[in-house]
Amino acid sequence: MALSARMLALIQKIEAADAAHFAKLHEMTRLDAAARAKALEKKRANLRLARTAQARAAGKKAKSEGRRAT
Repeated sequence: MALSARMLALIQKIEAADAAHFAKLHEMTRLDAAARAKALEKKRANLRLARTAQARAAGKKAKSEGRRAT
């Protein structure tokens, strides 16, 4: 079945719009994933800092209690 020039142009226009739409969705997904990864890394860094501070505080407390016992 042969397509008329108008039908062919319409199909090409629709396919181009679909391609642009999916490219935009792909880019938004990529940016969203990058933002989530950055937020997760920041959360993990804060947890590491909190654990380090907690360990230091526990060490100081144990050290000061050890001095009192002797």
